[in-house]
Amino acid sequence: MQKKIKIGLALGGGGARGLAHVGVLKVLERERIAFQLIVGTSVGALIGAGYAIEPDAAALERRVLDFFQSEGTQNRRIKLLEKMNRRGTEKPDLFHRLMRIAEKEMALGLMVVRKSLLPEQDLRRIFRALLPEIDLKDTKIPFCAVAVDLISGREVVLKSGRLIPAVMASCAVPGFMPPVPWEGKVLLDGGIIDPVPCRPAKEEGAEIVIGVDVGQCICRPRPVEDGIDEIQRAIDIMGFHMNKQSTECADVVIEPDVKGIEWTDFAKYKELIRKGEEAAEREMNKIRRILPSGFPKRLFQRASGVIGGAGRGWFAGKFSKSGGKTAVSANSAPVGTG
Repeated sequence: MQKKIKIGLALGGGGARGLAHVGVLKVLERERIAFQLIVGTSVGALIGAGYAIEPDAAALERRVLDFFQSEGTQNRRIKLLEKMNRRGTEKPDLFHRLMRIAEKEMALGLMVVRKSLLPEQDLRRIFRALLPEIDLKDTKIPFCAVAVDLISGREVVLKSGRLIPAVMASCAVPGFMPPVPWEGKVLLDGGIIDPVPCRPAKEEGAEIVIGVDVGQCICRPRPVEDGIDEIQRAIDIMGFHMNKQSTECADVVIEPDVKGIEWTDFAKYKELIRKGEEAAEREMNKIRRILPSGFPKRLFQRASGVIGGAGRGWFAGKFSKSGGKTAVSANSAPVGTG
């Protein structure tokens, strides 16, 4: 009897660059590479949760496009982030330099007097526009969100409890989004210590892990004009090396060519999705080589058979017009082979 293989998908953090995950999912689905576990950090948790609820990459892409093409309040809040890392011209004149300084000082001033740049109520509206109010254990594909506890400094893998607060915790970039209280913990962005959660995917039972790294590049440094730029450059360097360490235990790493795009540049959502597709296509031969013969098609058929239920019903109704670690226990059952 052939051994059953459990494939895990580890989706990394990277702000706007994480929209490339949508393109990766489109290709994996098209090529019938199904998986029985999704683990996400930061934006990887947001995209991963959206797919785990309704395993339909085309539907996920439509939701993302609808969100960013709309002119709603939620979208305007996201667009405000685009001003935070503005590169400006190659040789900025005095006016543009003064504008950059003013923007940075305004942002820092808000962070000093608030817990975060973006208010919690606005963030909840954003996440509710993209995700339903369900429990983590009710997703069609078992899903975990990775965060870090601000008190203990330990990684926390969220496997049960309410989906939206769990994803918000995983996405809570310090200073930009508020921390999320969770069972005596104070949770922040999981990318602080585990930007591509390949190890948690292995520990949750995945025998094969496909990691998706949308981290920052350090080969094209931005101009360093002040102390804030120095800090940002140091963070970029630290993040680059952390991403490399996080993907060491992955069997295959997909790296979309998005490393020169700012984490706040959500306006490039179409380009980012396309770059995710291109990267997944480049790695397809490598992915197929590590799978038993005939496995992807059979597994995809089994996974597809369970799509439906509460999660899909929510999406169908909502979008019908537009066409180290602390583990939290769960009762999720793997899709397909287990």
